[in-house]
Amino acid sequence: MPVRARYRALIAAAERLAASFERSNLHRLVTEAALELSGADYAILRIQSADSLDIVATSGIDPMTAERLPGMSVHDPFIDSVLSRGRPFVCDDTSLLPPGAWTDRFAGLLSVRGDVLIPLTHAGRFLGTLGVATSEPRHWSEDDVEILAALGGHAGLALRNADLFDRLEARAARMAVVQAASARMNSATTVEAVGRAIVEEVGAIVDYHNARVYIIEQDESILPIAFEGKVGEYEIVDWSVLRTRVGEGFTGWVALHGSPLNVPNANDDPRGVQIEGTPVVPESMLVVPMHHDGAVVGVITLSKLGFNQFDDDDLQMLSILADQAATGLESARLLSETEFMARELRRLLEMSQELSLTLDPKQVGAVVARHITAALEMDASVISSWDRDRDVIISQGEFPDRGIVEHHPEYGLADYPQTRRVLEQQATVIIDSEDPSADPHEIELLREQGYRLLVMIPLVAKGQAVGILELFSKDLGPTDEARLAAARTMANEAAMALENAHLYEVARSLADRDPLTGFFNHRYLYERMAEEVVRARRGRRPLSLVILDVDDFKLVNDTFGHQFGDRCLVHLADVVKSTLRASDVPARYGGDEFAVILPDTDPEAAQAVARRIAEHLARQPVMTDGRGPVPISVSIGVASLSPKVRTPTDLVEAADAQMYAAKIEAQANDVDVPRQESLALG
Repeated sequence: MPVRARYRALIAAAERLAASFERSNLHRLVTEAALELSGADYAILRIQSADSLDIVATSGIDPMTAERLPGMSVHDPFIDSVLSRGRPFVCDDTSLLPPGAWTDRFAGLLSVRGDVLIPLTHAGRFLGTLGVATSEPRHWSEDDVEILAALGGHAGLALRNADLFDRLEARAARMAVVQAASARMNSATTVEAVGRAIVEEVGAIVDYHNARVYIIEQDESILPIAFEGKVGEYEIVDWSVLRTRVGEGFTGWVALHGSPLNVPNANDDPRGVQIEGTPVVPESMLVVPMHHDGAVVGVITLSKLGFNQFDDDDLQMLSILADQAATGLESARLLSETEFMARELRRLLEMSQELSLTLDPKQVGAVVARHITAALEMDASVISSWDRDRDVIISQGEFPDRGIVEHHPEYGLADYPQTRRVLEQQATVIIDSEDPSADPHEIELLREQGYRLLVMIPLVAKGQAVGILELFSKDLGPTDEARLAAARTMANEAAMALENAHLYEVARSLADRDPLTGFFNHRYLYERMAEEVVRARRGRRPLSLVILDVDDFKLVNDTFGHQFGDRCLVHLADVVKSTLRASDVPARYGGDEFAVILPDTDPEAAQAVARRIAEHLARQPVMTDGRGPVPISVSIGVASLSPKVRTPTDLVEAADAQMYAAKIEAQANDVDVPRQESLALG
């Protein structure tokens, strides 16, 4: 072919190459143009893949032979020599090469005598080789080599353009995934849902073995919200060991500096920290920050087994996704906080409404404990008051009921300095049983009860700590500032309710008790009897009442004065109290008359109580100033529930009748210890 025609053919081939981006077609065009321009018998195009040179197209060679052609490597001495010279290899007759030359590899496959090998490069980067050969010796002119070198230049440019086109297509596809992922993340209503969307969607744009998504809290702790493991040791990880802090490890470094990291070898980078309990493996990492309004709000961390597993495109794509994720994350966080506040306001209103129905400290404690446990999503809580005078904590309510209020109602503060700190400094204290620096007494208590976390919040009323709220969790639990603020609000409400209940209890106690003897008064006696009658009938249990009256009390007053009479009544009250059980209810019925409600007491046992009171009183006279002991006696009546005695009024009337009968009999017989009778219990 004349030189002018060859150059026209070269220009036409260059135009065809420039117009093609489909690789297999491009490869075919290169080898066909090489044969057309050189007049050679064979053309072979090899493209670099890692260290090998793979045959991607041939012309003039049948397919079966092409499949059997030997491979080559970039480290092959022949290829290395061509690359080091930086110009084509030209050989008119390969039979003149020394034994063991590269042409020996074609023995039995192709007859290669004349050969030209063109290195394909672009912008200094080696891409592959284009070789043409003849089956007979041939002299290659300068025009031959120049034309083939020019074709190689156009082929290198076309191959590079095809690479760029492929990368653009791949990037466009990845960006489409990012857009779809962004839509999913922005529609998520919780931070956990955003995290789940990230670890699931990122796999379509970056191949990974492990993905973790973190959020950064105000206290600079970094908490995992999503995790995905795909192979081996990456599949299952204890989330608690993933927690870290700003500045610690790769994740903490990115959170602190706000810059992404592509870590080719995680084991050799000093910024990394080995996660406790995980094996040391060859690992690459991508770590990118999630930015929102100029602040780092979270971090995405990808890991993959092996070194140098991520490239700059991966880092860029993940960074784009992270920026989209940050918006979704903050939107979900804001929505969650708004919903949380609305939910807590509703719960606070419900709790306030329930608290308005009772002034009993135990009921107040139970209501508060139930609401706060649910509101904070903890496992249990205890509400307690602080008795400053005795320096003890008194349990008022708990949820769920574990028997603490009933069986362990109070404990001293001496061994619990952190509890004292909550009360005296009005501080919120969080204790993790896994923290070796935590209070050992608190840790022991937590472990005994099967909990890991304890949150203690003071109950403050009118500026003073009146008690403490203790929240328990079996894991680390939600302790973000928003939840703690809600807990403090509910705790303050609880403090006021407990204080009101305490004041009411004090006022009620004063209203219910006789100021002279400390016994309950006449009004309380009837209220309590009504309760005990209902309880006894419902449980089919016995119930008795004792009424006693001081004999000749007017004579005592007239002889010794009313002050001594009051001393006699106080003395009588002390003697009566000393003979009773904790469940018995003594009261001053009026004047010199007293009554005792005896739950779970049948007529015989009630008679025994009456005798015991009379006998104790006989052995313990009232001491006077300078006049010696003054004995006092009482007349006692006993009554018990029966088919004929069914109401509190019936009980009082029956016991009263027995008391007066005993008094008359005693006067008639002049007996100090009266005879007591009661109606039989049916």
